[in-house]
Amino acid sequence: MNGIKTFTITSMPFYDQYNQCYKNIMMVNIEPQGPLRKLVRRTKLNRLSPFQREGPCNPIQKCALAIQSLNYSQYTGTGCCDLMTPDEIPDLISFLLANGYQIETQITNMLNQSEIKLSNKRLAFSVTYYGSNQPNITYMR
Repeated sequence: MNGIKTFTITSMPFYDQYNQCYKNIMMVNIEPQGPLRKLVRRTKLNRLSPFQREGPCNPIQKCALAIQSLNYSQYTGTGCCDLMTPDEIPDLISFLLANGYQIETQITNMLNQSEIKLSNKRLAFSVTYYGSNQPNITYMR
């Protein structure tokens, strides 16, 4: 299990400048190992409001690792509209399970039930990439 890293997938509000609308997009906290890495790209985060001001007690995240849509066609992309939204979570789960990832239900449940919450993000789940070494046992509670 050397080098195996667990990462989180979250949903976060995003302003799509091309379509001039707000939507939630799916993000990862670190660059993942395995096939998902090809779907992750560094994305500039625009301010959600002109009233949103940065300060020493209010840092504003300027870029993040966004997951590209599994339904995105490279021939129709504009560079901003191809990001995964929470509507694609069922497809994302299928992709993860088919490609050697395990959804860590115990960690996900622990984080979701904690009093401590992420700022401006919602946790979808925690995931570990095992590749072909995926354990046969999945823990669920």
